[in-house]
Amino acid sequence: MSILSQYIERPVSEGGAGIATVALNLIRPVAEAIKPPRALWVPFPFGRPLGPPNRPDIQIDVLRQTLALVDQPAAPALVDYPDTFEEEIPPEEGWSCPVSFPNPEPKTELDALRAQLNSEAELLRPWFDEGIRARGRTTIGISGKGVDSIGEMLGIMASFSLDGEMVVPDGYEQPMPQLLRYLTADIRAFYSEAAISKPGVQFPSPDDLEEWFFLETVAGDVLYQVRERLLNTDMLILLANGLGDDAIDTQLILVPGSTANAADELVRNPGMSRELLQKSADGSTGYPVGRFSRTIVPTTMQDRRSERAEFANAS
Repeated sequence: MSILSQYIERPVSEGGAGIATVALNLIRPVAEAIKPPRALWVPFPFGRPLGPPNRPDIQIDVLRQTLALVDQPAAPALVDYPDTFEEEIPPEEGWSCPVSFPNPEPKTELDALRAQLNSEAELLRPWFDEGIRARGRTTIGISGKGVDSIGEMLGIMASFSLDGEMVVPDGYEQPMPQLLRYLTADIRAFYSEAAISKPGVQFPSPDDLEEWFFLETVAGDVLYQVRERLLNTDMLILLANGLGDDAIDTQLILVPGSTANAADELVRNPGMSRELLQKSADGSTGYPVGRFSRTIVPTTMQDRRSERAEFANAS
């Protein structure tokens, strides 16, 4: 955006639009190198360029100071937002999830898994509703259904994780397996919005929420299983296309040796439906082979499933 603003500000005679621009910047060295016409550097983490959650006073002030830069002549001008706001925020209780989940017995039957997921959703729903009352909005709905269908969404993910089930109930806007990506977004939104809604506690960082969801909830483990099934599908397709083990590890962004360790067993016992293989191979997911599976679990959490046992023991 900083580079684009330089072209927007050029006179019309030079191919620009002649419009003054302002920008918010989170990485000062980048702004110093690119030299945008006018920019406000803010000392906030990624994803929160306007400041801390639940601090509209700071957020409005950031917007005002950013827009005020339009009155400055293009220098370029890089202005620092004062970082004294932290001193004004009263200390809060450390963040923790507002509910404690029961430790489920390690079962693999679909009905048992669905029961565990429904238990989590029921425990979180009051806090989710509290968040709706406080914020007046939710990001759930990208799959085509709302929060009242969270139990159904979790059931679809559970069925796919265990059996590779590809049937889609009525009301969703995407076919399988593309629907998995949208269900993932809605499920994570439900868990996150519920978890941050306990009044009077410190707002968690994005890393806190990711670790809690993927390492401490049953839903997080189901997403790991969904990713593994999709990843095995990608691996089998690439093996059939003649790629070597190292090349597959590179394309799928896996730890070196992953394909070599899994390939023989995968060929003998693929554990996936012909329909899933066909759709993944013909590109109907909308992603090149190897990229669709990466939409289920963030890159930062993909190799951390083994840590779930440590979190369970600690709790």
